[in-house]
Amino acid sequence: MNSTAKSKYNIIKSIVILSGITMLLSCENSMKEVQNLTTNQNLPVQQGKEVEFIFTDSTKIQYRAFAIEFVETDSEEEGKLQEFPKGGKIISYDTDESVAWEIKANYAKHYQKDELWELRNDVVATSDDGKTVNTELMFWDQKKKLIYSDQYTRIITADGQVLEGSSFRSDEEMNEIRMKKVTGEVYLEDKTEQ
Repeated sequence: MNSTAKSKYNIIKSIVILSGITMLLSCENSMKEVQNLTTNQNLPVQQGKEVEFIFTDSTKIQYRAFAIEFVETDSEEEGKLQEFPKGGKIISYDTDESVAWEIKANYAKHYQKDELWELRNDVVATSDDGKTVNTELMFWDQKKKLIYSDQYTRIITADGQVLEGSSFRSDEEMNEIRMKKVTGEVYLEDKTEQ
């Protein structure tokens, strides 16, 4: 082999070696990331279609949840997570088993460890006295018995009054609703004597 051919061979060999070293050193995955990818951590524990959940206390039905599709996963960080990708409905019952309120949404997540529901996309909550709350994002905290949203909310009362606000917070029965930046139509009854 002449010196020119030997020189070309050494250059090609050097390029191949440098390329290999570059590929090895460019990997950024930590061992934890690799382990997370190879574990069954995010695979569904349970899943189903057209499901109903019944939440009871001392044989009394407190809540019922209905879902078109249901997926439950279990991870170390979040614990059990129930996801309802096609939405559903939650119904709450009074002690006499009459409907206290219901919430419908096109998407929902239930964080079991925190007892927190995240409801999204055309969320409609209705109280037993006829109030309706509409928003795109609502949280229901089962521990604190609160519903709330930090997004635009529209409330229509049973007598047709419309209130709109930038956010709201309420007890879960919607008896004490607080809104921010409120606008709307409110009807007042004239009780002055004539």
